[in-house]
Amino acid sequence: MLTTGMQLSTEAGESITVGDLLGTGGQGEVYSGLTADGREVAIKWYLPHFQTQELQENITALVQVQSPSPLFLWPTDIALDEEQFGYVMPLRPNGYVGMAEVLGRKVPIKFRELVRAAGHIVAAFKALQAKGLFYCDISDANLFLDPATGDVLICDNDNVGSTRTVPRVLGTPRFMAPEIVRGEKKPSALTDSFSMAVLLFLLLMNDHPLHGAAEARIHVFDAAAMKQIYGDNPVFIFDPNNNTNRPVGGVHLNAPVFWQLYPQAVRDIFTKVFTDGMASPGQRPSFGQWESALFSALDAVFECHDCGRQNFYCSTFPDRRCWGCDTPFRTPPRLVVDGRRVVVLNPDTRLFERHLGGRGSAAGGSPIAELAKHPVHDLYGLKNLSGSQWFATPPDAKATRPIAPGQSIALQPGTQIGFGSINAVVEV
Repeated sequence: MLTTGMQLSTEAGESITVGDLLGTGGQGEVYSGLTADGREVAIKWYLPHFQTQELQENITALVQVQSPSPLFLWPTDIALDEEQFGYVMPLRPNGYVGMAEVLGRKVPIKFRELVRAAGHIVAAFKALQAKGLFYCDISDANLFLDPATGDVLICDNDNVGSTRTVPRVLGTPRFMAPEIVRGEKKPSALTDSFSMAVLLFLLLMNDHPLHGAAEARIHVFDAAAMKQIYGDNPVFIFDPNNNTNRPVGGVHLNAPVFWQLYPQAVRDIFTKVFTDGMASPGQRPSFGQWESALFSALDAVFECHDCGRQNFYCSTFPDRRCWGCDTPFRTPPRLVVDGRRVVVLNPDTRLFERHLGGRGSAAGGSPIAELAKHPVHDLYGLKNLSGSQWFATPPDAKATRPIAPGQSIALQPGTQIGFGSINAVVEV
């Protein structure tokens, strides 16, 4: 393997000095590196039995394809030392932790950042599939997360496959689609969709979607048991038509609590993928459906006035109590867009194109509106950050008035705001 101070050459003609060992895995080791022009990079170097011509050719192909998104720590070059090789990739910034630490709640993280992370994961795999690629081995071992922002980075991209190549791995058992576990299919875009859903459920609910009463009855969780739970007889723990695999009290502690906290749209999409999509891969939700559900959750987050914990507003359960301190909700004002999209107006809320029917991502982009505090009074208004004029009709007003870029409109209940062809109303 490599040692600190070694000099490597790359296929692109660069020279890299090997730095510290950053981590080890089943395929090899990861080191820091420094290029001749002073750039910090990471180097993945393979164990001897992985040093094959086929693997090197596969990674070279990924280098040529280039990264589908900055969310991937993607191979950028092949590093060489005599007859051995590894690959060069971006160095993971400080502040990111492994997904296992997040799932173990070893680092503090709030609902808003959990949902943002879920949105980034969807965006990453959407970009990957747009290039005709699929990941093959989606799991919690291949993802880093910044708990302060919800930003994510996906590593181990050397396993990425396409319809033109033979998959090198089948996946990680508890994330595999049932058809792979049963030996019926190889990794594909549709199996990636299922694995991604398992990862998202673990992230948001902090339990596995198939671990319920059936799993609790197993004393030795060996290969035969895993095939039964994940392949031959997978049952969603919240399947509305099959209660044989419900979470067991005292064993499965998290999902029963978190399931009740998230908006209906999130529960609906998980139910779809783990019921209809379990047996029929073609019925698994699209990326657009995932984005819609996660955006609705992101727009519903607000903080409890008493304890500061984050909750989700749900119009079908307006009388909920805070999960942290059990006090009744004092929900902030809300903007209802086109009679269906509800955006809770927190002091730090910003509106983006996606709120008004445009395209968007978890990263947001440039805001078109934000809440702005009155310079004297403890009041908030919605400030126009777009380049277009809005029209607002306050309650009991006889006429609309224009809201030019840079101006604000007070958040009075019943105020109607026209964002071009999109209309919204302020509710409390």
